[in-house]
Amino acid sequence: MASIVTSVRGRTPVFIYASDPLSAAGAKAQLIGQPAIELVSPADLDRARVALVVAEAVDESSARVVRAIQRDGIPKVVLVAAHFDEAGVVAAAAAGVTSFLRRADATSTRLAEFIREADEAGCCLPEGLLKRAAVAQANMSQGHGAGQPGQALDAGQGAQDGGVSTLTDLRLSVREVEVLRLVADGYDTTDIAEQLAYSESTIKGVLAKIMTRLDARNRCHAIAIVVREGLI
Repeated sequence: MASIVTSVRGRTPVFIYASDPLSAAGAKAQLIGQPAIELVSPADLDRARVALVVAEAVDESSARVVRAIQRDGIPKVVLVAAHFDEAGVVAAAAAGVTSFLRRADATSTRLAEFIREADEAGCCLPEGLLKRAAVAQANMSQGHGAGQPGQALDAGQGAQDGGVSTLTDLRLSVREVEVLRLVADGYDTTDIAEQLAYSESTIKGVLAKIMTRLDARNRCHAIAIVVREGLI
């Protein structure tokens, strides 16, 4: 994978992964002038909070890249691609993608917006997709493979299809449920704090505790887990 190197202080640190040097150069050209974005080098990979993945298609290959990125310690991933198919999107979401953007829509402004949303809100995927991704994770853990395109999936179906729940003793408070539902609806920390009349630090603390209890990689992963378990 090609990577991009540059460094500017005080912005969202972003590392770019691309399937070819031309795509990498294009992504750099789109973001290098954005005041809210800092592009980091491989040497500073541990500082990156968001990864921008540029691929031709959303498929299992893209999902493998996302899993590798998360192993590198970057919790939030924005995936830009020219072609999308249902099974590929589900696999990428199960791997930990935070949000998707079509190449045709990937202007400098839109890229910067998606990266900032990923950094601040964490999960920007619709609840229906999170449900499908949660079931795909459960099926893969049992060796069944991902859910098939077009298959109707309900919260908690992973256990019904043979997935083993490890969260049967988990109980969420009313406040935790409210916060998670708003995260699943795409609201960022500031919006959630305003809607629930809490401080932003309180909301961040609630989410941090939930992710620790769930052993979740990021907010998107946490939502997928609680949706799968039927907790929200």
